[in-house]
Amino acid sequence: MQTFDYHQLKQLREFLQWSLRDLMVKLSTMGLDVTEQTLLNWENGDTTPDADKIPHLAAVFGVGIDRFYK
Repeated sequence: MQTFDYHQLKQLREFLQWSLRDLMVKLSTMGLDVTEQTLLNWENGDTTPDADKIPHLAAVFGVGIDRFYK
């Protein structure tokens, strides 16, 4: 079973030099309303995004959804 690779989320965000707020705003424009705290929890591995949110994350970063699974 594949699990969410939370390290990828943080690495991609930091590579693009986006703050959590930047990512939150970009996701919001795509119809995914999440808080900065939620994003931080995902990045730290404290919580995992629902499977229906992964395509939004992939789209905002311009990568395939498989990038977020290990």
